[in-house]
Amino acid sequence: MGYLPSGATQNSSNWGFSFQSQLLPYVEQTSLHNLIDFNTQLTLGAGGSQTLNPVHQTAAKTPVNLFLCTSDDGPTLYQNNAADWTPNNYMVNIGTGTTAQSLSTPNEGLVWYTSNLKIIDISDGTSNTLLMTESIRGNNIQTNANSPVDPIRQYASFGGGGNPALMSDTFCATATRWGGNRGSSWLWGHAFNVVFTTFHLPNQKITDCGNNGSGFFKASSFHSGGVNVLMADGSLRFVTNTISLSTWRAASTRNGGEVLPGF
Repeated sequence: MGYLPSGATQNSSNWGFSFQSQLLPYVEQTSLHNLIDFNTQLTLGAGGSQTLNPVHQTAAKTPVNLFLCTSDDGPTLYQNNAADWTPNNYMVNIGTGTTAQSLSTPNEGLVWYTSNLKIIDISDGTSNTLLMTESIRGNNIQTNANSPVDPIRQYASFGGGGNPALMSDTFCATATRWGGNRGSSWLWGHAFNVVFTTFHLPNQKITDCGNNGSGFFKASSFHSGGVNVLMADGSLRFVTNTISLSTWRAASTRNGGEVLPGF
């Protein structure tokens, strides 16, 4: 391929074939990859009214065990946007979340719409840069209240049109709607499905927050003390919840010039 997969095959959410879906031929999933017509848009409609293009329903509801963490007993089938989807636990790095919180916007991480970064673009070094990590799946339930019924499996969910400004914890604390669709699809390249930011520490006791395709979505797991991560050089590490925030954020930038301590 010569470059990393992007967050969408065209500069539009209707063509939001995920980073994960584009990996399929390289992880012994060629047959499933062949079910996806990447030359036909993934969703129809616009904004929150998008629905899955019916030609992709077979692929969307096909489970991929590689994308599921065995420690997470969350739902294995989600119903969203008039379609059935099978989930994903392994999220790709879109940076710190301090300057960009959406796949539609270039960021300090490794993926956004039509990004197509090459290894040479990771000037901080592939062994110092996060590629993917795990996150706990949602409970497939949306509730309306001043607080979530399940703060581990739900996130603050804001709607509305337009391109939202950068969010803050103060803004997110005003939520009265809570989404349970985190990781609801490995196919659809929507932020809540397939990405993470390092705005918050791994497993930090604060709910994730999404607003019209942008958001804070942290690394999280049911493992004791931390999360598993995949570095851009292909190595696996276990990162503890006690890592310093500055180190954690530095590890998500591809060209920040930081010198990382061991972690």
